[in-house]
Amino acid sequence: MIGTVRRLGREAMWMRITGKRTKYPGVYQIDEQTFRIRAKAPDPRTGKARQKERLLLGVSAPQAARERLEWIEKLSNGAIDGAVPIVRPRVGDCATSWMKSKLLKLDRYTGSRYTEALEQHALEVLGDFYLDVLRTTDVQKWIDDELREGYKVSTVKGWFRVFRTMVRDQVAALDLPRDPTLRISFPEQDDSDERNALGPEELNKFLEAMRDKYPQHYPLVAVLAFTGLRFCHASALKWEDLDEQTGVIHVQRKQVRRIVGNVSRRKRAPKEIPLHPVLAKILKQHRRASIEAQAPGLAEGWCFPSDVGTLRTPSSLQKAWAACLTAAKIEARFTVHGLRRTFNDLARKAKVDAVVTKALTGHVTEKMREHYSSVDLEEKRAAVSAVGKLVPIMGGRRLKVRTGVRTGRKHA
Repeated sequence: MIGTVRRLGREAMWMRITGKRTKYPGVYQIDEQTFRIRAKAPDPRTGKARQKERLLLGVSAPQAARERLEWIEKLSNGAIDGAVPIVRPRVGDCATSWMKSKLLKLDRYTGSRYTEALEQHALEVLGDFYLDVLRTTDVQKWIDDELREGYKVSTVKGWFRVFRTMVRDQVAALDLPRDPTLRISFPEQDDSDERNALGPEELNKFLEAMRDKYPQHYPLVAVLAFTGLRFCHASALKWEDLDEQTGVIHVQRKQVRRIVGNVSRRKRAPKEIPLHPVLAKILKQHRRASIEAQAPGLAEGWCFPSDVGTLRTPSSLQKAWAACLTAAKIEARFTVHGLRRTFNDLARKAKVDAVVTKALTGHVTEKMREHYSSVDLEEKRAAVSAVGKLVPIMGGRRLKVRTGVRTGRKHA
Protein backbone atom coordinates (compact mmCIF):
# COMPACT_ATOMS: atom_id res chain seq x y z
CA MET A 1 0.00 0.00 0.00
CA ILE A 2 2.78 2.36 0.92
CA GLY A 3 4.58 1.51 -2.35
CA THR A 4 1.47 2.31 -4.35
CA VAL A 5 1.12 5.71 -2.66
CA ARG A 6 4.76 6.51 -3.36
CA ARG A 7 4.32 5.50 -7.03
CA LEU A 8 1.22 7.68 -7.44
CA GLY A 9 3.08 10.56 -5.81
CA ARG A 10 5.93 10.28 -8.28
CA GLU A 11 3.48 10.21 -11.22
CA ALA A 12 1.69 13.30 -9.89
CA MET A 13 5.03 15.10 -9.56
CA TRP A 14 6.00 14.05 -13.12
CA MET A 15 2.65 15.31 -14.44
CA ARG A 16 3.27 18.67 -12.82
CA ILE A 17 6.64 18.89 -14.63
CA THR A 18 5.86 17.40 -18.05
CA GLY A 19 2.19 18.27 -18.29
CA LYS A 20 -0.84 16.34 -19.38
CA ARG A 21 -1.38 15.30 -22.99
CA THR A 22 -3.80 17.45 -24.97
CA LYS A 23 -5.64 16.82 -28.22
CA TYR A 24 -2.84 18.74 -30.00
CA PRO A 25 0.22 16.58 -30.83
CA GLY A 26 3.33 17.64 -28.94
CA VAL A 27 1.42 20.00 -26.63
CA TYR A 28 1.22 19.22 -22.90
CA GLN A 29 -0.79 21.23 -20.32
CA ILE A 30 0.82 21.89 -16.92
CA ASP A 31 -1.84 24.23 -15.60
CA GLU A 32 -4.58 26.43 -17.00
CA GLN A 33 -2.28 28.80 -18.90
CA THR A 34 1.02 26.94 -18.87
CA PHE A 35 1.97 24.51 -21.62
CA ARG A 36 5.01 22.52 -22.65
CA ILE A 37 5.62 21.99 -26.36
CA ARG A 38 7.93 19.50 -28.01
CA ALA A 39 9.04 20.09 -31.62
CA LYS A 40 10.88 17.42 -33.57
CA ALA A 41 12.18 17.49 -37.17
CA PRO A 42 15.17 16.21 -39.19
CA ASP A 43 18.20 18.49 -39.38
CA PRO A 44 18.46 19.80 -42.98
CA ARG A 45 22.23 19.35 -43.06
CA THR A 46 22.74 16.01 -41.34
CA GLY A 47 19.33 14.39 -41.75
CA LYS A 48 19.35 13.38 -38.09
CA ALA A 49 16.34 14.09 -35.88
CA ARG A 50 16.53 17.17 -33.67
CA GLN A 51 14.18 18.03 -30.83
CA LYS A 52 13.43 21.22 -28.94
CA GLU A 53 11.21 21.71 -25.89
CA ARG A 54 9.81 24.99 -24.68
CA LEU A 55 7.68 26.09 -21.70
CA LEU A 56 5.00 28.62 -22.67
CA LEU A 57 3.29 30.85 -20.08
CA GLY A 58 0.01 32.72 -20.40
CA VAL A 59 -1.17 30.99 -23.59
CA SER A 60 -4.03 28.76 -24.65
CA ALA A 61 -3.74 25.28 -26.09
CA PRO A 62 -4.34 26.41 -29.72
CA GLN A 63 -1.68 29.12 -29.32
CA ALA A 64 0.76 26.55 -28.00
CA ALA A 65 0.00 24.30 -30.99
CA ARG A 66 0.76 27.14 -33.43
CA GLU A 67 3.99 27.93 -31.60
CA ARG A 68 5.02 24.29 -31.91
CA LEU A 69 4.46 24.32 -35.68
CA GLU A 70 6.66 27.40 -35.99
CA TRP A 71 9.43 25.62 -34.10
CA ILE A 72 9.13 22.60 -36.37
CA GLU A 73 9.58 24.87 -39.38
CA LYS A 74 12.64 26.47 -37.76
CA LEU A 75 14.16 23.06 -37.15
CA SER A 76 13.46 22.00 -40.75
CA ASN A 77 15.05 25.18 -42.16
CA GLY A 78 18.03 25.09 -39.86
CA ALA A 79 17.04 28.39 -38.19
CA ILE A 80 17.99 27.25 -34.70
CA ASP A 81 20.57 28.34 -32.19
CA GLY A 82 20.99 31.66 -33.99
CA ALA A 83 21.78 30.02 -37.36
CA VAL A 84 20.70 31.61 -40.65
CA PRO A 85 17.61 29.84 -42.00
CA ILE A 86 18.13 27.56 -44.97
CA VAL A 87 15.67 28.72 -47.61
CA ARG A 88 14.83 26.34 -50.42
CA PRO A 89 14.76 28.50 -53.55
CA ARG A 90 12.00 28.12 -56.09
CA VAL A 91 12.78 28.25 -59.80
CA GLY A 92 10.72 31.41 -60.22
CA ASP A 93 12.56 33.26 -57.44
CA CYS A 94 15.92 32.21 -58.87
CA ALA A 95 14.92 33.40 -62.34
CA THR A 96 13.78 36.77 -60.99
CA SER A 97 17.04 37.49 -59.17
CA TRP A 98 19.07 36.20 -62.15
CA MET A 99 17.24 38.46 -64.60
CA LYS A 100 17.71 41.53 -62.40
CA SER A 101 21.46 41.02 -62.71
CA LYS A 102 21.41 40.06 -66.39
CA LEU A 103 19.35 43.05 -67.53
CA LEU A 104 22.15 45.35 -66.38
CA LYS A 105 24.50 43.76 -68.91
CA LEU A 106 22.26 42.93 -71.88
CA ASP A 107 20.98 45.19 -74.61
CA ARG A 108 17.28 45.94 -74.64
CA TYR A 109 16.40 43.49 -77.42
CA THR A 110 18.29 40.55 -75.88
CA GLY A 111 16.85 41.35 -72.47
CA SER A 112 13.31 41.26 -73.84
CA ARG A 113 13.97 37.86 -75.44
CA TYR A 114 15.29 36.49 -72.15
CA THR A 115 12.29 37.86 -70.28
CA GLU A 116 9.84 36.39 -72.77
CA ALA A 117 11.50 32.96 -72.72
CA LEU A 118 11.37 32.77 -68.93
CA GLU A 119 8.20 34.58 -67.91
CA GLN A 120 5.91 33.53 -70.76
CA HIS A 121 7.13 29.97 -71.17
CA ALA A 122 9.53 28.28 -68.73
CA LEU A 123 8.22 29.77 -65.48
CA GLU A 124 4.59 29.23 -66.44
CA VAL A 125 5.27 25.51 -66.00
CA LEU A 126 8.38 25.22 -63.82
CA GLY A 127 8.32 28.41 -61.72
CA ASP A 128 6.78 26.86 -58.58
CA PHE A 129 9.23 23.95 -58.34
CA TYR A 130 11.97 23.99 -55.73
CA LEU A 131 15.18 24.18 -57.74
CA ASP A 132 16.97 21.54 -55.66
CA VAL A 133 14.32 18.92 -56.51
CA LEU A 134 13.59 19.94 -60.11
CA ARG A 135 14.10 16.87 -62.29
CA THR A 136 15.18 16.36 -65.86
CA THR A 137 11.80 14.74 -66.51
CA ASP A 138 10.06 17.98 -65.43
CA VAL A 139 12.11 20.02 -67.91
CA GLN A 140 11.64 17.47 -70.68
CA LYS A 141 7.87 17.51 -70.15
CA TRP A 142 7.85 21.29 -70.51
CA ILE A 143 9.81 21.02 -73.78
CA ASP A 144 7.52 18.31 -75.14
CA ASP A 145 4.37 20.27 -74.22
CA GLU A 146 5.68 23.38 -76.02
CA LEU A 147 6.35 21.33 -79.15
CA ARG A 148 2.86 19.82 -79.00
CA GLU A 149 1.47 23.35 -78.92
CA GLY A 150 2.90 23.77 -82.41
CA TYR A 151 6.00 25.89 -81.73
CA LYS A 152 9.00 25.29 -83.98
CA VAL A 153 11.89 23.22 -82.66
CA SER A 154 14.29 26.14 -83.18
CA THR A 155 12.00 28.45 -81.20
CA VAL A 156 11.69 26.09 -78.24
CA LYS A 157 15.43 25.49 -78.33
CA GLY A 158 15.96 29.22 -77.95
CA TRP A 159 13.73 29.34 -74.86
CA PHE A 160 15.45 26.29 -73.43
CA ARG A 161 18.92 27.81 -73.88
CA VAL A 162 17.90 30.84 -71.83
CA PHE A 163 16.39 28.63 -69.12
CA ARG A 164 19.44 26.35 -69.11
CA THR A 165 21.83 29.28 -68.70
CA MET A 166 19.81 30.57 -65.75
CA VAL A 167 19.63 27.15 -64.08
CA ARG A 168 23.34 26.44 -64.49
CA ASP A 169 24.28 29.81 -63.03
CA GLN A 170 22.04 29.10 -60.03
CA VAL A 171 23.32 25.53 -59.62
CA ALA A 172 26.85 26.93 -59.39
CA ALA A 173 25.88 29.82 -57.10
CA LEU A 174 23.91 27.63 -54.67
CA ASP A 175 26.30 24.67 -54.90
CA LEU A 176 23.50 22.30 -55.81
CA PRO A 177 24.40 18.65 -56.48
CA ARG A 178 22.85 18.26 -59.94
CA ASP A 179 21.84 20.15 -63.08
CA PRO A 180 18.26 19.31 -64.16
CA THR A 181 18.84 20.62 -67.71
CA LEU A 182 21.20 17.80 -68.66
CA ARG A 183 20.19 15.16 -71.21
CA ILE A 184 17.24 17.11 -72.63
CA SER A 185 16.39 15.90 -76.13
CA PHE A 186 14.74 17.56 -79.13
CA PRO A 187 13.38 16.12 -82.37
CA GLU A 188 15.87 15.97 -85.22
CA GLN A 189 15.73 18.87 -87.65
CA ASP A 190 16.32 18.90 -91.37
CA ASP A 191 19.43 21.04 -91.63
CA SER A 192 19.82 20.64 -95.38
CA ASP A 193 18.81 24.28 -95.98
CA GLU A 194 20.38 25.78 -92.87
CA ARG A 195 23.71 26.75 -94.42
CA ASN A 196 22.55 30.37 -94.71
CA ALA A 197 25.59 31.33 -96.76
CA LEU A 198 26.41 31.92 -100.43
CA GLY A 199 29.30 30.90 -102.60
CA PRO A 200 31.41 33.50 -104.45
CA GLU A 201 29.37 33.41 -107.69
CA GLU A 202 26.04 33.40 -105.83
CA LEU A 203 27.13 36.37 -103.76
CA ASN A 204 28.26 38.20 -106.88
CA LYS A 205 24.85 37.72 -108.56
CA PHE A 206 23.04 38.77 -105.40
CA LEU A 207 25.10 41.97 -105.03
CA GLU A 208 24.65 42.85 -108.69
CA ALA A 209 20.89 42.49 -108.30
CA MET A 210 20.94 44.70 -105.19
CA ARG A 211 23.10 47.31 -106.96
CA ASP A 212 20.89 47.46 -110.03
CA LYS A 213 17.42 47.15 -108.44
CA TYR A 214 17.85 48.76 -105.03
CA PRO A 215 20.82 51.18 -105.11
CA GLN A 216 19.60 52.85 -101.90
CA HIS A 217 20.32 49.60 -100.01
CA TYR A 218 23.42 48.54 -101.89
CA PRO A 219 26.09 50.43 -99.86
CA LEU A 220 24.91 48.94 -96.54
CA VAL A 221 24.68 45.43 -98.02
CA ALA A 222 28.18 45.79 -99.49
CA VAL A 223 29.57 46.76 -96.09
CA LEU A 224 27.90 43.74 -94.49
CA ALA A 225 29.25 41.43 -97.21
CA PHE A 226 32.87 42.56 -97.20
CA THR A 227 33.55 43.35 -93.57
CA GLY A 228 31.78 40.51 -91.74
CA LEU A 229 30.16 43.06 -89.42
CA ARG A 230 26.89 42.34 -87.67
CA PHE A 231 23.92 44.42 -88.79
CA CYS A 232 23.77 46.18 -85.40
CA HIS A 233 27.32 47.50 -85.89
CA ALA A 234 27.26 48.26 -89.63
CA SER A 235 23.95 50.13 -89.45
CA ALA A 236 25.32 52.35 -86.66
CA LEU A 237 28.32 53.62 -88.63
CA LYS A 238 28.81 57.37 -89.04
CA TRP A 239 30.79 59.12 -91.72
CA GLU A 240 33.28 60.19 -89.08
CA ASP A 241 34.09 56.50 -88.52
CA LEU A 242 35.48 56.13 -92.06
CA ASP A 243 39.11 57.15 -92.48
CA GLU A 244 39.70 57.31 -96.25
CA GLN A 245 43.36 58.27 -95.95
CA THR A 246 44.35 55.22 -93.91
CA GLY A 247 41.65 53.02 -95.42
CA VAL A 248 40.11 52.00 -92.09
CA ILE A 249 36.57 51.71 -90.71
CA HIS A 250 36.38 52.42 -86.96
CA VAL A 251 33.60 50.49 -85.19
CA GLN A 252 32.58 52.49 -82.13
CA ARG A 253 28.90 51.76 -81.47
CA LYS A 254 25.92 49.54 -82.12
CA GLN A 255 22.19 50.08 -82.48
CA VAL A 256 19.35 47.66 -81.77
CA ARG A 257 15.86 48.80 -82.75
CA ARG A 258 17.23 52.34 -83.05
CA ILE A 259 18.63 52.34 -79.50
CA VAL A 260 22.30 53.31 -79.74
CA GLY A 261 24.89 51.97 -77.32
CA ASN A 262 28.49 50.88 -76.99
CA VAL A 263 29.80 47.68 -78.56
CA SER A 264 29.02 44.96 -76.02
CA ARG A 265 31.24 42.16 -74.82
CA ARG A 266 28.61 39.63 -75.85
CA LYS A 267 28.41 40.80 -79.46
CA ARG A 268 31.90 41.93 -80.11
CA ALA A 269 33.31 43.78 -83.09
CA PRO A 270 36.84 44.78 -84.03
CA LYS A 271 37.74 48.36 -83.27
CA GLU A 272 39.04 48.83 -86.81
CA ILE A 273 38.42 47.07 -90.13
CA PRO A 274 40.34 47.65 -93.37
CA LEU A 275 38.31 49.46 -96.03
CA HIS A 276 38.52 47.66 -99.38
CA PRO A 277 39.24 50.17 -102.19
CA VAL A 278 36.12 49.20 -104.16
CA LEU A 279 34.01 49.41 -101.00
CA ALA A 280 35.54 52.83 -100.33
CA LYS A 281 34.46 53.91 -103.82
CA ILE A 282 30.91 52.65 -103.23
CA LEU A 283 30.65 54.55 -99.94
CA LYS A 284 32.15 57.71 -101.44
CA GLN A 285 29.53 57.78 -104.20
CA HIS A 286 26.80 56.97 -101.68
CA ARG A 287 27.81 59.95 -99.58
CA ARG A 288 27.92 62.25 -102.60
CA ALA A 289 24.42 61.17 -103.59
CA SER A 290 23.16 61.70 -100.04
CA ILE A 291 24.57 65.23 -99.94
CA GLU A 292 23.08 66.11 -103.32
CA ALA A 293 19.66 64.87 -102.22
CA GLN A 294 20.03 66.35 -98.72
CA ALA A 295 18.80 63.01 -97.42
CA PRO A 296 17.20 62.82 -93.97
CA GLY A 297 19.68 61.71 -91.32
CA LEU A 298 22.61 63.35 -93.08
CA ALA A 299 22.91 66.08 -90.45
CA GLU A 300 23.25 63.47 -87.73
CA GLY A 301 26.13 61.89 -89.64
CA TRP A 302 24.65 58.41 -90.15
CA CYS A 303 25.99 56.45 -93.12
CA PHE A 304 22.87 54.37 -93.75
CA PRO A 305 19.73 56.08 -92.43
CA SER A 306 16.28 55.23 -93.69
CA ASP A 307 14.36 57.56 -96.00
CA VAL A 308 12.90 59.29 -92.94
CA GLY A 309 16.29 59.72 -91.25
CA THR A 310 15.97 56.99 -88.61
CA LEU A 311 18.36 54.11 -88.08
CA ARG A 312 17.57 50.99 -90.02
CA THR A 313 16.29 47.65 -88.78
CA PRO A 314 16.92 44.36 -90.65
CA SER A 315 13.27 44.36 -91.72
CA SER A 316 13.92 47.49 -93.82
CA LEU A 317 15.74 45.22 -96.29
CA GLN A 318 13.06 42.55 -96.39
CA LYS A 319 11.33 43.45 -99.66
CA ALA A 320 14.54 44.22 -101.54
CA TRP A 321 16.18 41.11 -100.13
CA ALA A 322 13.49 38.77 -101.41
CA ALA A 323 13.47 40.41 -104.84
CA CYS A 324 17.26 40.12 -105.20
CA LEU A 325 17.24 36.46 -104.17
CA THR A 326 14.67 35.83 -106.89
CA ALA A 327 16.66 37.80 -109.46
CA ALA A 328 19.85 35.91 -108.58
CA LYS A 329 17.93 32.59 -108.71
CA ILE A 330 18.88 31.70 -105.17
CA GLU A 331 16.29 29.36 -103.70
CA ALA A 332 18.06 28.35 -100.48
CA ARG A 333 17.35 30.23 -97.26
CA PHE A 334 19.61 33.28 -96.99
CA THR A 335 19.21 36.06 -94.43
CA VAL A 336 20.94 39.33 -93.62
CA HIS A 337 22.99 37.55 -90.97
CA GLY A 338 23.96 35.08 -93.69
CA LEU A 339 26.32 37.72 -95.13
CA ARG A 340 28.38 37.39 -91.96
CA ARG A 341 28.50 33.62 -92.36
CA THR A 342 29.37 34.07 -96.03
CA PHE A 343 32.30 36.30 -95.08
CA ASN A 344 33.63 33.57 -92.80
CA ASP A 345 33.26 30.95 -95.55
CA LEU A 346 35.03 33.13 -98.10
CA ALA A 347 37.83 33.88 -95.66
CA ARG A 348 38.35 30.17 -95.18
CA LYS A 349 38.34 29.51 -98.94
CA ALA A 350 40.84 32.34 -99.36
CA LYS A 351 43.05 30.51 -96.85
CA VAL A 352 42.99 33.39 -94.36
CA ASP A 353 44.38 32.38 -90.98
CA ALA A 354 41.58 31.55 -88.53
CA VAL A 355 42.98 33.95 -85.92
CA VAL A 356 42.84 36.81 -88.41
CA THR A 357 39.24 35.94 -89.32
CA LYS A 358 38.27 35.95 -85.64
CA ALA A 359 39.90 39.34 -85.20
CA LEU A 360 37.78 40.65 -88.07
CA THR A 361 34.48 39.12 -87.05
CA GLY A 362 34.77 39.43 -83.27
CA HIS A 363 34.16 35.73 -82.63
CA VAL A 364 35.26 34.47 -79.21
CA THR A 365 35.62 30.74 -79.81
CA GLU A 366 38.97 29.01 -79.19
CA LYS A 367 39.62 31.57 -76.51
CA MET A 368 43.15 30.56 -75.59
CA ARG A 369 44.51 30.78 -79.12
CA GLU A 370 42.89 34.16 -79.61
CA HIS A 371 44.03 35.35 -76.19
CA TYR A 372 47.68 34.64 -77.01
CA SER A 373 47.47 35.95 -80.57
CA SER A 374 47.90 39.47 -81.84
CA VAL A 375 46.56 40.46 -85.26
CA ASP A 376 47.75 43.73 -86.72
CA LEU A 377 46.02 45.94 -89.26
CA GLU A 378 48.11 44.70 -92.19
CA GLU A 379 47.00 41.11 -91.58
CA LYS A 380 43.38 42.26 -91.48
CA ARG A 381 43.92 44.26 -94.68
CA ALA A 382 45.31 41.18 -96.46
CA ALA A 383 42.30 39.12 -95.30
CA VAL A 384 39.79 41.65 -96.63
CA SER A 385 41.68 41.84 -99.92
CA ALA A 386 41.76 38.04 -100.24
CA VAL A 387 38.01 37.78 -99.67
CA GLY A 388 37.38 40.51 -102.22
CA LYS A 389 39.34 38.67 -104.91
CA LEU A 390 36.96 35.72 -104.72
CA VAL A 391 33.97 37.82 -105.79
CA PRO A 392 34.16 39.31 -109.30
CA ILE A 393 32.25 42.43 -108.33
CA MET A 394 35.04 43.26 -105.86
CA GLY A 395 37.95 41.57 -107.62
CA GLY A 396 38.37 43.75 -110.65
CA ARG A 397 35.53 42.92 -113.09
CA ARG A 398 32.32 44.91 -113.52
CA LEU A 399 33.27 47.77 -111.22
CA LYS A 400 30.45 50.01 -112.37
CA VAL A 401 28.92 51.50 -109.27
CA ARG A 402 25.36 52.73 -108.99
CA THR A 403 24.23 54.15 -105.70
CA GLY A 404 21.58 56.67 -104.86
CA VAL A 405 19.09 57.95 -102.40
CA ARG A 406 15.44 57.57 -103.20
CA THR A 407 12.96 59.99 -101.74
CA GLY A 408 9.25 59.84 -101.29
CA ARG A 409 9.17 56.20 -100.16
CA LYS A 410 9.29 55.24 -96.52
CA HIS A 411 11.71 52.58 -95.37
CA ALA A 412 11.59 51.74 -91.66
